[in-house]
Amino acid sequence: MTRLPSHFCSVASVLVACAIAAYATAAPSPPPRQEPPPPPASTNSSLLGDTLSASSAKSAARTQAEAYYAEGYKDVEKAKKDKAAGKANDAKKKFGKARGKFEEAVKLDPDYFEAWNMLGYSARQSGDLKASFAAYDKCLAIKPDYDEAHEYRGEAYLMSGQIDLAKQELAWLKAEGSDEAEELAEAIEKAEGKKGEAKQATSDDESKDKDAKPAEAKAPEAKSETKTPDAK
Repeated sequence: MTRLPSHFCSVASVLVACAIAAYATAAPSPPPRQEPPPPPASTNSSLLGDTLSASSAKSAARTQAEAYYAEGYKDVEKAKKDKAAGKANDAKKKFGKARGKFEEAVKLDPDYFEAWNMLGYSARQSGDLKASFAAYDKCLAIKPDYDEAHEYRGEAYLMSGQIDLAKQELAWLKAEGSDEAEELAEAIEKAEGKKGEAKQATSDDESKDKDAKPAEAKAPEAKSETKTPDAK
């Protein structure tokens, strides 16, 4: 048997190695792992659009509410001038007009605590204490530390004759170091002074009534007639 030269064997070995390497290179690699697809862009856009629309609507409502508040406040200032000038009927009408503006403001923005406070004020000045208390309570439910509402509610208590409750509001204002305390203290002092004057007037009237009663007339005493005996 004839042997191949050694250099032929070496060449054959190189060719075999090259063929194996070529096959390995040509073998397909596994596909890369793919992440899940992102949600459709339209969904995100829709949510963002709804959020912006809601925010825009709330902002527009607040702007309109503030416009009603400003108009109502102007009516209150006019009403105060009429009241100071002794024009009670004109003042009452203007306070009623202001009340309507503040009612519109809180309809547009139910969290507008300043508008609730002024609604209570204008209702009180119009003589509607029930609506006034309801508005103050709503204001303080939103912002419990709003000192102006505490002072106004204290004055409403005075108008309803509840001086003890007004003093509770005064105690709160003093504890908070509020400048509103002085105004309520003066109102309470004035109310107590009027109450004292009313009691004194009642006492004086009762005394006058007693003095005005006529004394009971006494029946005249019967005089006994003495007859002179006949001379015999």
